[in-house]
Amino acid sequence: MKIIVVHPAHMDYRQDLFESLNKKYDTIFIFTKQGRGQEGVKEEQASIPPEWESKVLKSNFLIGRKDIGMYLRLSKELLFGNYDLILTSTSWYICWIAVKLRRKKFVFMTEFWRWQDTSFTRKVLNKFTRLIAKNSDSIFAMGTNAYRSYIELGVKEEKVFMHPQCAIDYSELPMFNLRVKYKLEDKKIILFLGRIVKIKGLDYLIKSFSRLEQDEKNIFLIIAGDGPDRIKYEQIAKELDVKNILFTGRVSKKEISSYYNACDIFVLPSIFYKQSYEPWGLVINEAMAFSRPVIATNAVGASGDMIENNYNGYIIKEKDTDELYKSIKMILSSDKNMKLMGERSRKIFEKKNNYNSFSETLSLSIEYAIK
Repeated sequence: MKIIVVHPAHMDYRQDLFESLNKKYDTIFIFTKQGRGQEGVKEEQASIPPEWESKVLKSNFLIGRKDIGMYLRLSKELLFGNYDLILTSTSWYICWIAVKLRRKKFVFMTEFWRWQDTSFTRKVLNKFTRLIAKNSDSIFAMGTNAYRSYIELGVKEEKVFMHPQCAIDYSELPMFNLRVKYKLEDKKIILFLGRIVKIKGLDYLIKSFSRLEQDEKNIFLIIAGDGPDRIKYEQIAKELDVKNILFTGRVSKKEISSYYNACDIFVLPSIFYKQSYEPWGLVINEAMAFSRPVIATNAVGASGDMIENNYNGYIIKEKDTDELYKSIKMILSSDKNMKLMGERSRKIFEKKNNYNSFSETLSLSIEYAIK
């Protein structure tokens, strides 16, 4: 059986999953954004293994931020290519139409779970996505939020296969002593790591931290990463007179283990903004691999699978600075409990961040589709 996998770009956290597909099926990988980051932020993508049959379809024919040339190339590949099944996590409108015209099989690989009609265009696209979901041969839902979302849309439960997203365990990689580098040996470090864009909700984290700084004298906030909104958030910190804060700029894959290892608490304060949110948030998995307590909002998909309130961290309401402040303060109040929460994070990570069962569940969704 010939499978086409349509995916934005090859990342290290997809290596094991895609390798298992390549071994089990006659597979061709089509990448639509290889070499191009999200929201204008450079991302460290993985090299496509040379032994894979693959194509990169991105082009320089852009209208606004839309790669029209890529859409044309993708349409040609799907309308005239040789395959039996399409597995896609992107450009699903084009993929589904091609499948219907060619009378092939369609597996929807998705982490998305919130459908807000924020404009007329978005309303039409959301209706189209609902139609696609109901008429897919199977759905591979990456996370409980995604699973529930498609069941609520009316998709038959028997054709929705769920597994939490999996991330790379960076805890065994070489590290440098970040606390020594920045002279933070005696500080409790709160860490954010990711793209600095609006949906990350960093203004709420900075405001919460400005209150914490009045109560706790030995705390420090590290905002690791880069993005178009960095200057804005630096200005917010300055206006609030936040003293114990560091904006590091871009952090490479080789360095992130040192940041996770140095922190005491990891926070992902993402928000709902128009139709945007955090479908998963792999940094939650990554921080948990280092035995760290984690705090995330209800706008983060990973929170529904990876965080248990008052067990290994907290799930808080998005944009709620008071709840974020109290959650961080609660964890900081006891070193013993903070350590215990971190140990529980690692246990949850080991149980749920399992690439073998991740791959097996995806295979089950494919087998169901072709049955």
